[in-house]
Amino acid sequence: MSTLLLIRHGQASLRGADYDVLSDLGVEQARLLGAHLGRRGEAFDVIASGPLRRQRETAEHLRATAAAAGLALPEVLLVPELDEMPALEILARCVPDLAARDPEIAELAAAQALARESEDPRAFRRAFEFVFQAMMRRWVDGAFADAGIETYAAFQARVERGIDRLFELGGRGSRIAAVTSAGTIGAAVRAAFTLQPWDAMRATFVVANASLTELKHRPGELTLATFNALPHLDRPELRTLR
Repeated sequence: MSTLLLIRHGQASLRGADYDVLSDLGVEQARLLGAHLGRRGEAFDVIASGPLRRQRETAEHLRATAAAAGLALPEVLLVPELDEMPALEILARCVPDLAARDPEIAELAAAQALARESEDPRAFRRAFEFVFQAMMRRWVDGAFADAGIETYAAFQARVERGIDRLFELGGRGSRIAAVTSAGTIGAAVRAAFTLQPWDAMRATFVVANASLTELKHRPGELTLATFNALPHLDRPELRTLR
């Protein structure tokens, strides 16, 4: 039986100029994870990452601190299929147009705009989350396909191809670690449980930064062993969703 440890990237820069950059806390989360793996001697046959900067940086930071703790990990292999769902593209391209004809989105977007001007990061994250979840619900239900955005079905199929590729690279009985994003982890959980699309999407909303989700694999069978574990982040201030 093979093992795949899915790792969500560390906290990104939600209020920064470029979301795809780890925050200082995100760097710390990644380093703490690497130190945890190093102390436990968690050897892996394959270390993979999605193509996004926040994913790659998380992988490199955890490799460095694992090495400092005495655990040498393989070079990071980039796997495009581990890219995140097109959430940021949907928010950037579709919210303004949809707000003009959808009262719920208009109200949520206005609240987010007000929160952005405040100095309360928690208020902004809360307002962002309301918009994000409402837009993801519409995407799962088939909206935005006409805009040329990757559909939910295509995203799910892509992630499953990526998982298959990882197990092929590792071979039977291998241990694989892959740094990716919350949406991708939700799709992996759906593959293991055959969940309905919205149920799988709801799972993504609680996947914490730098969390651990473990899948077990044998031919024709994928099983969820651990979901969203944070043994390396033992203080509340280290645990984040955004």
